[in-house]
Amino acid sequence: MTELQNKTYTINIGTDSFKEMATSNSLFVDKTSFIPTLLGSGYHVTLITRPRRWGKTLNMTMLQYFFGIPVKSTGEIDEEERFKRQNVFSKLKIGEYSGILENYLGKFPVIFVSFKEIKGDSLEIIEMKIKELIYDLFETHKYLLLSSKLSESQKMLFKKFIRKSFDLAELEKSLFYLSKMLSTHFDQKVFILIDEYDTPLNDWYALQLARETVSESEDIYFKKILNLFGGILSSALKGNDFLEKGVVTGILRVAKVSLFSGLNNLGEDSILDETYAEHFGFTEHEVNLLLTKSGLGNSPKTAEDLKSWYNGYNIGGVTIYNPWSVMNCLNRKGILKAYWVGTGNTALIEQALILDKFQKEMQILIQGGSVEMIADPKMVFVDIKSSPNALYNLLLFSGYLTANSIENEKAGMYRCNVRIPNREVQEVFEISSMNWISQKLKIEMNEYNAFLDYLLRGEIDAFVEKLKDYLDSSASFFSTNSTNAELFYNGFVMGLVSAVSSNYSIEAERESGLGRVDLLLIPLPGAKYQNALILEFKFGKSQADLSLLAQKALEQIEEKNYAAKLKAYQNVVSTFKVGIAFGGKDVAVAFH
Repeated sequence: MTELQNKTYTINIGTDSFKEMATSNSLFVDKTSFIPTLLGSGYHVTLITRPRRWGKTLNMTMLQYFFGIPVKSTGEIDEEERFKRQNVFSKLKIGEYSGILENYLGKFPVIFVSFKEIKGDSLEIIEMKIKELIYDLFETHKYLLLSSKLSESQKMLFKKFIRKSFDLAELEKSLFYLSKMLSTHFDQKVFILIDEYDTPLNDWYALQLARETVSESEDIYFKKILNLFGGILSSALKGNDFLEKGVVTGILRVAKVSLFSGLNNLGEDSILDETYAEHFGFTEHEVNLLLTKSGLGNSPKTAEDLKSWYNGYNIGGVTIYNPWSVMNCLNRKGILKAYWVGTGNTALIEQALILDKFQKEMQILIQGGSVEMIADPKMVFVDIKSSPNALYNLLLFSGYLTANSIENEKAGMYRCNVRIPNREVQEVFEISSMNWISQKLKIEMNEYNAFLDYLLRGEIDAFVEKLKDYLDSSASFFSTNSTNAELFYNGFVMGLVSAVSSNYSIEAERESGLGRVDLLLIPLPGAKYQNALILEFKFGKSQADLSLLAQKALEQIEEKNYAAKLKAYQNVVSTFKVGIAFGGKDVAVAFH
């Protein structure tokens, strides 16, 4: 262990190249046991879905580096490079599998493509980017033009791809054509690795959520994208006699389309399954080893903090940490913050979390509760607007929820009890709740924060005046039904807590239901305003009752003698006691 601590490691954030990680002094987790699991699965093609930045691409480049035949520019096998790879993998976990090393290491042609960067708002842009991707792929195998085993017609077809003169039909069959050429040249079947297959489709889902309606032309555009990707995947993976094994990764399982139809031997693995659970994300043992190697292993508190911030995922019965966040935290010498939630395109999640119809469940989750759902890996995510269960599926498979319990249901579905996994993701829900509140108040987030500043400064009259103005502008939302009012005020209280949590110590007491909420906000020494606030919220049904309720709330603050708790805090300059009563779009406040 001392040797591990004394050795100096480099942390490479955002590197997806296994070769780069494994042949340098980089700090990384050995996931090569993924290889024997894959080979032993028995499936011809495997679809693995995991949240973004969970090591999917790194594992795919590992498969490419392991299985791929190293080739010189002349087309000859590079035995020296194969020996180097043998040396790399023999020192890792896969080194225990001598038979696999002998029969698979550097023995197969490999096609690796990633659709991670294939994004665009028109079919023309998507097609152009895919054509560039396929062009680059064929360029890496340019040695095939020198092959004595390829026919002249095959070479002519190959030239069309590197001259970018191929048509749409040839684009759809491009991976099949290349697999046939590689198999012919090497007299060996091919591994096809397709990474982040669903990126362009997720962008379209986000577009649909952001708009009230989707035009006919946009719907046609989406169907054309599906047809294009369906053609590429189907020709490469379905009935391909030159395929040894295929692996496809993504975030979501796209349903009700023909992307995977007709694949008779397709294995699927999601965050609800056990087979590949420990191969994506970090196990607790792996995190402890990383802490030791990085020099942060001497502090038990660091390990506990990592657990509360980045742990909490139950995948196939295995406790898993978010790998992106853990590595960023180690790189920043143990600084705990939200690293994962700000990466990638999260528009789909952001749009979903501020829909009105889901706020009740969102508030339950934010308060540490759980929600029952039916998890369907083949869920139709375009139904998110109309189906709460579709939203839970999106959140679950994207890594924003995790399952406390999983029970098998019929037709490949699961009954799950889900919750927010950790503190990092908790912040996403809290910020979304604040965004929802500011949306209802019809103000921007910076104006919302300025509005709360009145309260923190102790300018209660100005705070109440602003609040009444905002509620008047949102009258239509409250007039719909009483549930909307309850949701809003619950969200308002949670938004207040979220907004001040980094600068205030917060004590909260809540009666069951929506009867009463007490908050004690105590400023930390670094807070901008050194005012303590004692808040009691009450919820009434009519405007006539509100003034009396607000006064009663203030009296209860005095009765409970909350102020006595503040004597221990010498930094507190002033204390404000505030009783707030809500009813519909009306509010009354009593304070001193």
